[in-house]
Amino acid sequence: MNSKTTVLQVNDLTVQFDQEGRLVKAVDHVDLELVHGEILALVGESGSGKTTLGRAIVGLARPNSGSVIIDGVKVDYRRAGDLRLLWRKVQMIFQDPYSAFDPLRTIVESVLLPLHKFGIFQNDTLAREHVERVLNSVGLNYNELESKYPHELSGGQRQRAAIARALVVSPRVLIADEPVSMLDVSLRAGILDILKDLNEKNGVTVVFVTHDLAVAQYISDRIAVMYKGKIVELGSSTEVVREPFHPYTRLLLKSVPRLKAKQEWRFRTDSGTRAVDLTTFTGCNFYPRCPIGVDDCTRGEPRLQEVKPGHWAACYTPLLAFAES
Repeated sequence: MNSKTTVLQVNDLTVQFDQEGRLVKAVDHVDLELVHGEILALVGESGSGKTTLGRAIVGLARPNSGSVIIDGVKVDYRRAGDLRLLWRKVQMIFQDPYSAFDPLRTIVESVLLPLHKFGIFQNDTLAREHVERVLNSVGLNYNELESKYPHELSGGQRQRAAIARALVVSPRVLIADEPVSMLDVSLRAGILDILKDLNEKNGVTVVFVTHDLAVAQYISDRIAVMYKGKIVELGSSTEVVREPFHPYTRLLLKSVPRLKAKQEWRFRTDSGTRAVDLTTFTGCNFYPRCPIGVDDCTRGEPRLQEVKPGHWAACYTPLLAFAES
């Protein structure tokens, strides 16, 4: 994978919000690098910062510091020209496929719109032929949708149309923000398979935002686990799920439903509760909930360390849990 071209770099990115007079770091000094054709899953519970990170990459949330580099070019979010170039190369698929569309435009008109905005096709016939090919690639029929509005489609069809609209400008990177969380379980696998197929056939690089580690393992090459704005574990999807080093990742795994068989990992995963004065505490953010916290955890925020080749964790005791059985 290292031999592939780097498409997206996120360097020391921070996004802050004012919450009742208090600054909250939704994204806290995050570093990431994606290569061409990779699918990276951002995983974490609500409030972990995963969606904000995705929105910051595409410019929908303005970073306070740090940088985003696309194809070796640093994005200046203050310049309209840079944002236009960014949106040409990075597109987003939103969680709600209904509110993502203008209800007064037909689906075909909505998918055509980015082509007109970026001036990609001067000839309307060529533009419509391109839209037809893209719609076909996500399992939709152009002729059936030409006169249909968003409310006339099912949730699964709308999400397929949303993927088509994102793909129509041939972006380098797709940011998929929980694209299956609002769909029926029976429809989710189809959407995931579309994204995997587009990734394999077209080499589209994907940042897939989800709270579900099972979905992350199914679709991604690597998983980055986020907690309170920081990446606390990063590695291949197989490694992170089978041999998680951070206690928060293990807590997420424990919450994944298991219909049959026993868990494949053995260690203490119950979430702890510690009284900590968060206004003055400078240790590990997860320490108040951590079942294996030690004194070192209170002395400073742990940095990501490479526990095994290609597998990183921000934890002072990443191997401690495996001593317990």
